[in-house]
Amino acid sequence: MGKLLLTTLAGIYAVMAIAGRDVPGNVEQASAATSNDTVQVSRAASDNQELSASEAPQIVAKAAAASQANTPKIEKASLITRVTPNARMPGPELKPSPEYRDTSAPKVEGGTLWSVTANALNVRSGPSTSNAAIDRVRKGDDVLVVAEIGGWANVKIEGDGTEGWVSKKYLRPAN
Repeated sequence: MGKLLLTTLAGIYAVMAIAGRDVPGNVEQASAATSNDTVQVSRAASDNQELSASEAPQIVAKAAAASQANTPKIEKASLITRVTPNARMPGPELKPSPEYRDTSAPKVEGGTLWSVTANALNVRSGPSTSNAAIDRVRKGDDVLVVAEIGGWANVKIEGDGTEGWVSKKYLRPAN
């Protein structure tokens, strides 16, 4: 384990030593000029001395030139691709996570569309377990909810046209 750790650290060090270098140029000279000008301005401020009208613009111009020297130049701007905000990204369309999804059931003419979550759900003739089962729906079937009473939903089953009552706790909005 120790050899693996040391080998990894040596590899990271080698990569940083080779690829982590600054762009060649007069970086040291530019930083030295900037620090000298900063020292002049701060020394004048600490001594409560005012800079003459001719000295202040020269110091500011030197500092601006030094900061421009530090900025890297892009030699081949044609290699940079423009990103358009409305560009379609590759891959499947992203969907929001469940906690941010719209939980309302889709509106359909005659009611709202819901999906069955139970493996098998009895469709009853009335809103009670004491009423007779007239049909059965399976998990994933879509039903049209026409009305709701006390935890029961009056549904129409698409396809065969059966109408009856199911417990609403076994339904979720169809999305």
